[in-house]
Amino acid sequence: MDIFAVRLNELIKEFRITKYRLAKDLQCSKQSVCNWCDGVSEPKITYIRALCKYFDVSADYLLGME
Repeated sequence: MDIFAVRLNELIKEFRITKYRLAKDLQCSKQSVCNWCDGVSEPKITYIRALCKYFDVSADYLLGME
């Protein structure tokens, strides 16, 4: 599993939210969030930006560059 998926899963647990809640808040499908968390796919840049704002983290952190 890539670092993005690992960090996203950690943030979801830390914030005590469900994948469904995250998908609803980001206005995307639950399947997309599940695919991101499982390392099947990665989000488009617009969702990366939204995830950074949502969790108050940098893109560098989320993408494993930090």
